[in-house]
Amino acid sequence: MVSTTPTSTKSILCLLPVLLALLLLPSRADAMHADEVGVNDFVLRTAGHGTRGIRFARSSRLHSRDISGSGSIWITSESNEYPAAVSDGHSGDIASDAHGHGGNPCFIAARNVTSGEVLWRVDACSSGSTSRNTRNVIFPRHATLFSTRTNIIYSYDDNAILRGWNKEDGGLLFDVDVLSSMSRHNAGAGEESGDGGSALVYFTSSMEGEPPRLLGESLGGKFGKELEGGGSAPVGTILVSKDGLDEYLILHNPQNGTPIGKPLSAKILLGKAKVSAAKKAKSERARILDMVTSSSSSADGKDSSIAILVGWSGVHHNIPSVKGQKVSKTIGSFSNMAWIHVQLTPPSYENGKGNDDKDGCNDDYLVINASPLKITDSTSSSVMSIPLLLSSLRIVPSTTSSSNLALLAISSSTSEVAMITHVDITSGKGMGGKLWEMDGLHPYWRFISSIHIIDHATSTEASASASSTNHIIKIAGIDDRYPTPRRIESLFLLSDRAIINFGEIPLDSTESKENKKIFHRVYGSSKGDEEVLHDALATCPSNGLVVTASVEEDLTDQTKKETIASIFRINGETNVATTPLSGKKVTWSSHTVEGDVTVIPSSRGGTAGGLVEFAHLVECDKKGMTVVFVSCGGMTVGLRLDGSSDGDSAVLTTKLWTSEEALGSVSSAIFLDETHVMDDVSDGTNTVEDEEEVALRNLQFSHRIQAQLMSLKNFLLGGGMLSSLASMALLSDEKKAERDIAFGFAKVSVMLSDAMHRIIALDTAKKGRVVWSMNLHPKATWNKIVRGGQFVSLSDPHGNGGVHDHEMMSLSFLSSSYEVAAKPLETKAAMEWKCFDGTSGRIFSEEIMPMPSDVVQIVPLRSSAHHSHEAKECRQVVLLVHADNSVSVVPDTVRSHSVVDEAISASGRNGLFVHTLNKQSGEFNALRVARKTAIDGLHPFELVTVGTTIFDPTQESIINISYPQRGEVIQSPSTVLGDDALLLKYLNPHLVAVVTEATPSFLSSVAPISDENEQSFDGFYNALAGSDGNGGQKRKPVGASKPGSDTPPATSTANVAAPSLFITLIDSVSGQILHRVSHTHANESDIAAGASTAVPMVISENWIVYAYFNHRTRRTDVGVLSLHEGMIDKNGLTAFNSPEQESTFSSLEAAKPIVLSKTYGLGKVVTALGVTITKAGISSKQFLFATGNDQVISIDRRLLDPRRPKGEVKESEKSEGLMR
Repeated sequence: MVSTTPTSTKSILCLLPVLLALLLLPSRADAMHADEVGVNDFVLRTAGHGTRGIRFARSSRLHSRDISGSGSIWITSESNEYPAAVSDGHSGDIASDAHGHGGNPCFIAARNVTSGEVLWRVDACSSGSTSRNTRNVIFPRHATLFSTRTNIIYSYDDNAILRGWNKEDGGLLFDVDVLSSMSRHNAGAGEESGDGGSALVYFTSSMEGEPPRLLGESLGGKFGKELEGGGSAPVGTILVSKDGLDEYLILHNPQNGTPIGKPLSAKILLGKAKVSAAKKAKSERARILDMVTSSSSSADGKDSSIAILVGWSGVHHNIPSVKGQKVSKTIGSFSNMAWIHVQLTPPSYENGKGNDDKDGCNDDYLVINASPLKITDSTSSSVMSIPLLLSSLRIVPSTTSSSNLALLAISSSTSEVAMITHVDITSGKGMGGKLWEMDGLHPYWRFISSIHIIDHATSTEASASASSTNHIIKIAGIDDRYPTPRRIESLFLLSDRAIINFGEIPLDSTESKENKKIFHRVYGSSKGDEEVLHDALATCPSNGLVVTASVEEDLTDQTKKETIASIFRINGETNVATTPLSGKKVTWSSHTVEGDVTVIPSSRGGTAGGLVEFAHLVECDKKGMTVVFVSCGGMTVGLRLDGSSDGDSAVLTTKLWTSEEALGSVSSAIFLDETHVMDDVSDGTNTVEDEEEVALRNLQFSHRIQAQLMSLKNFLLGGGMLSSLASMALLSDEKKAERDIAFGFAKVSVMLSDAMHRIIALDTAKKGRVVWSMNLHPKATWNKIVRGGQFVSLSDPHGNGGVHDHEMMSLSFLSSSYEVAAKPLETKAAMEWKCFDGTSGRIFSEEIMPMPSDVVQIVPLRSSAHHSHEAKECRQVVLLVHADNSVSVVPDTVRSHSVVDEAISASGRNGLFVHTLNKQSGEFNALRVARKTAIDGLHPFELVTVGTTIFDPTQESIINISYPQRGEVIQSPSTVLGDDALLLKYLNPHLVAVVTEATPSFLSSVAPISDENEQSFDGFYNALAGSDGNGGQKRKPVGASKPGSDTPPATSTANVAAPSLFITLIDSVSGQILHRVSHTHANESDIAAGASTAVPMVISENWIVYAYFNHRTRRTDVGVLSLHEGMIDKNGLTAFNSPEQESTFSSLEAAKPIVLSKTYGLGKVVTALGVTITKAGISSKQFLFATGNDQVISIDRRLLDPRRPKGEVKESEKSEGLMR
């Protein structure tokens, strides 16, 4: 019998809390994030419009599948809003990257209107398509057209490929190579063009910077409807003649893209209309301007036809622009235009008989009439000769007549809007014209920029288009009185009677009551409504609602700006499109609003302006409207407005969704630790916003004691112990967040979109939530974000550039055309810099400072001393090396210069070294920063050349450069071999890997040559040895001659391919070549002139990994280089024996590395390379490969080890971890 003693009872009572804790805790211990291994933490799907933003947008509804919300989708693209509009040539957006545009502006996407979810996205450009973009201009590489009749999305890229896409799922329906299909017509077209029968060569665009163009159904009206007999309007593509002076229209079957007949020459059609070019203008270009479709009342559809607008144009005319600048535009006039009426189904097509094409006939259509554009009213004939911007030409079709339309365009002076009304497309005749001066359109405009015709088809009302008596037109102007020019949109109403009955428009220029019945500007009903500057606006014809976006400043903090939506109603009408306009003034009045009207808050780009560029109407009915705003930084916002049709009740606004289009073109990213310093434990009387100030104060002994006492008190008395046990047991979301922060998993990813001039910060621990975003200068040539110093560790504390250091700087380089403080720059360029907190987006200081020349090297620097923020100061300092070998410091202050002085004279270093690399000349210069004599209390610096390496540009071209990862933590400087010996790593922080490719001309000069008599020689060997291979000496047996003394025998070197890809390792301090390896990856024909081969590369510790496509083996080869200083025997390092080792590394004295190399094959195309990084560098390295099919592959470093044995693995190799 066992007795129970009091001691054992106490022991059990003491164990009860422990047993309770064990019961609450999980039954087994899993690895952290075991449930998330191989699973994405979050996925952000973007529409991919990260180069130009959303320009083309149309709305529709899905029928094959259900989607949440209203069922509507929003089809978007970066292509031009009007696919048929004539381009202005080189007047596109400036590319963000000096070596090419910063993205691939070729995506077409569809979103759910209610949720903003991207349903599908396709690349509309050919995979091998390359833009002829040598002027560093971004222009759309494709045109987009959506047909509401066929429900097909058409795209036409810069390789002349016409594609059809299913709007339901983005599936490819057809693709047609227009150039190939038209090759059989070249000879005939050449004869008609007077080229003596020589075959023409067609291009998508003849001049650099011109996007492709698509012609199709018109907006609303009686045009563009289904043709009689069930057919649909054809789709037209444009080709340009080899001399660039003639355009050709190719008609396509809208269902399968098949070309219909021969191309129609604009020059021939203008000749038939007897419209000739100006006598003095030898470079006048014949243009296909637009196309409309119509159908007769015949039941058999035999009279279905199209009308083509053609004209002459002059290119690259300089016209006035903002701030006194001049821009290049394409100019034309109404007097140089003609209408061509073409019958689509002539009798000859029906019975299968062809035509001789002598009278403009074709096997598939017949030119019925060709008439010059004229007006019958002589008093308004002056409108015909006014120079116009052809890119602004718009067609306004009548809603009540199937053959009448109006033409609108902006004059070349950008101060007038010209209009021709009652144009009959069958005869080409118009009744009269009208010219509206800019002052009468808007009092704040200085230039008129664009005209937009609102599509009535957006309305869900079936009869909206048919019963519309007014056309809604948006005209935008520019006000350049401010430092940053501002785009202001205004709303106008055009009566349909102006299109079908010119008699109601007065013929004089005076503003009369009758004139107000025809063309109305919508004014504000009060002074407050009138003076609002609207960046963009949208209106719903069904209910008369107008929503605008404008920037409002915070009165308490002028640096904070928000974009606010305002709601108005026109004349109190519920359907302004169908209400006849009276003689009274058309006005809008403010409407009562309930809900959130903030379009862009200050934390999402409002600080930098947050200007809205476009307002797209997506849904419109009597109950409300849905609008999507697109800002200049690529942020899109879906806003829903709901209100009753009586117009009296308040309008309820709901922000449906927001999206950052800039995420589709991220050029670089920096990860910051989300962990902030501990809360201030003081009495609260001293509030300090600076996080570093709080951190330094909390390190004091008294504050540390207070913090520990407060923590203990909360744990014992505040329920901290029980809450900790419960949270550990349940593993709540709060506990997961604490765990992520404690182990460093909570990061803020600060990402730069160079193309969109925008910085976006995402919280990785909160499923990619956007923390803040900031716009950079919209006119910058390039943008960079800089953080830390030259040599920092990821685990460094605050102030030294580690992951806990949140202060960083953005750099935006401005070309010489930019003006600072409304004055032209005396220097060649300028730099806008912003110093900000990476976790909150708070801007500490910013400035625009002049630059002497282009920047070729950016050197980040950090100070070891703490300082508080002051005006035009930043803890992050940047040293800029310019193309003229001068040096600038950002910020340009005394304290920043002292940071550079500190870097030059730092102990243990020989100075501050930089380098430059000119890809054109192939010159690599190693430079040392030296201090000059003090001037005005500052210490300017100069550069001293240390060494130079030259890559001959006639023999090889530089295609890629790679550097070691700054701040990478290296756990061990050596590798322990299986026999306990040490293999020392070559760790050179100044290492630079340069990838070069042999030029086609050099490859042809050194390629092996063989003849029928088998007298072969190795041309590459001769090039290196300096021999021409024809010395007349007899061949010797193998080994009979000394190396390099004679040409190797033909039997051993015949047809040996020459190396074509080179990897060169250079020390950036000394400028000397450390190692050079070559690969035979391509022949002369495989290397395209002017195109660079993609060779991604990454450097990690002493490893260099790169990938390239081998044209000879038709696969991707992965090259691996491992660099070593040497080896220490297992007995060379003992308690009694220590080898001589340098404690510091010197690039000027260190020996060259020992290089081990190996090449592996991979069956996938590699587009990018990366490597995993951990806080202490202990975990095994994994190399990440991004493939061409949008996958990421992780490969263990051991699989890529150059020391992997080919035969049986020895025991010592197994113990080391090597595998066969």
